[in-house]
Amino acid sequence: MRDRNIMLTPGPTPLPPQVLEAMSRPLFHHRTEKFGRLFAQVISDMKWVYRTSGSVLMMTSSGTGAMESAVVNLLSPGDATLVCTTGVFGDRFVAIHKAYGLAPEVLPSEWGRAVDPDALRRTLKGKPGLKAVFFQHTDTSTGVLNDIKTLARIVREESGALVVVDSVSGLACEPLETDAWGLDAVLTGSQKGLMNAPGLGFAAVGERARKASDEAKLPRFNFDWRLMQKSLADRETPWTPAISIVAGQAAALQLLRAEGMENVWKRHVGLAAHARRLLQEKLGLPFYAKDPANILTGVVLPQGVDGVKLLADILREDGISIAGGQLGLKGKIFRLAHMGYISKADIDAGVDALARRLVGAKA
Repeated sequence: MRDRNIMLTPGPTPLPPQVLEAMSRPLFHHRTEKFGRLFAQVISDMKWVYRTSGSVLMMTSSGTGAMESAVVNLLSPGDATLVCTTGVFGDRFVAIHKAYGLAPEVLPSEWGRAVDPDALRRTLKGKPGLKAVFFQHTDTSTGVLNDIKTLARIVREESGALVVVDSVSGLACEPLETDAWGLDAVLTGSQKGLMNAPGLGFAAVGERARKASDEAKLPRFNFDWRLMQKSLADRETPWTPAISIVAGQAAALQLLRAEGMENVWKRHVGLAAHARRLLQEKLGLPFYAKDPANILTGVVLPQGVDGVKLLADILREDGISIAGGQLGLKGKIFRLAHMGYISKADIDAGVDALARRLVGAKA
């Protein structure tokens, strides 16, 4: 392997030097004024990223933990819900429901396509008792972007249901306005657009979601939003947090603040355009998503190419990590990420490594 490590994966993503430095500092206790200041700064900056004046809760977990926290804090046994699925992570919301004995209705979309607003409206009609509708902002398994602003508006027009959004891979990559779009709960993780190591989950919780959490009856302990909300006043988490990762998150948020969120979104537009131009010029292979996000580009591999071996060879020989397809797409596509701290130079190296092995192959 060459002496380099380039990550073009959709989480975890590369870390800025300032984040690495912050995480390398000596550990300190979490029930101290020092941690309180750090915690308060992260929460304040996350409100800025989320575009919300509501509560932001922090938990030590993956993004999946944040997703699970929404289910257990918003729902009670027997609640009617709708999950709109556009890939693996919508299906994950369904699996979390089922783990708690719930039976959600599912509105599936063809993989590679976003949720159809008209289909959502038809599905919502005549369902006055619906408790919540669950969406993905972006889905890294397919590279799809959902029009959350429009979808949330339709939910409000047709139902009193809560709007719950998995933005684990979308936040700080694609535009998202928690308050302006009427989103009740938005979940994310630290290891993608937030440019930090894995280990932190966040939930932006609006007033309707907070009230629902007070009334929900599903079992919860580690992910109890009521305890997290109570701890905000003391500038701490209920349980021992991932202190070093919190320090890294504070450093990453300072970088995002300095850049400006609109510029962060523009940067991802530019990275996506750069990657797709290179991929088209050098490989000429079809893209997978019909409604693509700016977080990654899925590319359909030629018939007869072993995608698993291809990406393993690139990692071993070039030191470049590129994600393959998931479930039924395993070995059939690759997913080249361009989110967070990924640079144009990283993308160039990844596309060159692919081109050396694929040029001349026909789909």
